[in-house]
Parts: sequence; C-alpha cells; structure tokens
Amino acid sequence: MSKQNNPLKGIFNTSRFGLFVITAGITAAGSLGLPETSIFTLLPSNLLAAIDSSGEVLASEKLHVLLTIIPGFMLAPFIAFFGMSAIFGITLGHLVIATTSKVGAIDLLSPLFTFLGLFFIRQYKNPGNIIGPLIFVLLTSLWLSYVGISVTGLDILPVMLLTLITQFGIVAVGYVFYLLAKQLKIFK
Repeated sequence: MSKQNNPLKGIFNTSRFGLFVITAGITAAGSLGLPETSIFTLLPSNLLAAIDSSGEVLASEKLHVLLTIIPGFMLAPFIAFFGMSAIFGITLGHLVIATTSKVGAIDLLSPLFTFLGLFFIRQYKNPGNIIGPLIFVLLTSLWLSYVGISVTGLDILPVMLLTLITQFGIVAVGYVFYLLAKQLKIFK
C-alpha cells in the first residue's frame, strides 16, 4: 500500500501510540501496582465525621474500595496537550482497573463515564480552561455516587460529597501540574 492510499496516515503514528501506551500504563499500573489509598485515609477525621455523622459510610468496605484514588486521573487535565490517544489510553487503563474491582460488575461501566469526561476536557481545551476538568469531575462523581449508593444502600448526601471530594482532589492536583507544564512550555 502506498503512502497516498494509507487511511491512517497522520492519524496513527509512533508518538500518538506512545502516548496511548504511557497513559494506559500510568492509569492501570499506577492503580494496581501502588498500595490502595482511599480518600478516607487522607481526609482529617473531624471532616469525615462532619460529612458522615452516623459512621455508616466510613465503615463501608465497598465504599473504601470505590473511593480509591486512581493516579491516572491526575493526567486528565493533560488531555488538552495529548489529545485522543491519551483519552483512549486512560480509558483503557481504567477498564483494566475495573476488571479487578471488588465493587462488582457494575464497575465495568465506569470507563464509559471516564471516556465521556475526558472527551469534554478535550472539547474545552483552551489554555487554562477549567470547564472541561470540572465536567469530568461532575460526570465521574455522579457515576461513582450512583454505584456507591446502589452497591451499599447508603445515604446519597455523604456518598456524593465524598465522591466529589475524591474526584476534585485528584483532578485538582493534575490541573496544578498541567498549569505548571503550560507555563514552562514543556509540551510545545
């Protein structure tokens, strides 16, 4: 096949494949290879007690698993630099994580919401635009809240607050790194 007839010319190249592999690897291996860190271990106990005064949510083992920090989500703001190859990489990495989930089969749908959220980051990719990452946080938090409520049967308010804090915290850390990379012009 000649270069002129190649339908993947310019779309599929080595650098894009490399971004795909790196983002998938960071997402999957970062979550599966590192010790599981739940938001419950990072937040102060008085804040957790204010969010969940009954203590039921904090005692739920499945919610601890569901609110485990996924390091690959810190890459979400970098979608503005990396494009669709990173969207597919992070989504694939999340799918690998979901196949090992202790929450249940419902968690296999989570990568779909990750993909949608990352797609919105790509759509609102203007420099410094916070709208895309906020949509990502909202979409993934709503989904995780639904999963948490359906799996545990707990109250919606504490579960929703904890998922929002978890997702916002992860993406905020990534957004700070994104702003630093943009300021230093690392990816230009």
